[in-house]
Amino acid sequence: MKLIATKAKPAAAADLLTYVRADGTRASVAMPRQGILPHDLVHCVVEVGCALAGGFTAAVSAGADPDFLASRHLEPTRALRIAESVVEAMQAQLALGAFDYAAFCYGIQTACDARGVTSVQCPDETRARLSYLEACALNERWRTLAPTQSLQLEFGE
Repeated sequence: MKLIATKAKPAAAADLLTYVRADGTRASVAMPRQGILPHDLVHCVVEVGCALAGGFTAAVSAGADPDFLASRHLEPTRALRIAESVVEAMQAQLALGAFDYAAFCYGIQTACDARGVTSVQCPDETRARLSYLEACALNERWRTLAPTQSLQLEFGE
């Protein structure tokens, strides 16, 4: 699946992410601005890099509507809750500007606990560190985009 992330004009509260599935269908979602790599782009990096099956981006790739997945009306699957927890923990690492594996794992566990998910194993340290470095590189690409410019990513499951 291809992801097209488009930076909106400076006054906008959100940017746009368009998913283009293998069958050509499209879905888009607003990406609220956070000062670091947008949450939905972190999903793309972490789900592949940390080998998370059944996460948000994978569900959209399989045909799910991203707005429905993000809505409060859906009871998320265990895999979605784990992916969300790992993404939040990675965002914390990005915000800190350094990778601390123990803090990353603690962040995953506390986020999973808050979502009622137990017995979650932290991703392999090497994979987690590589995902962090990839997220940093993508953050830099995103940060340097001018308003209305886009970047494209491939999501491979």
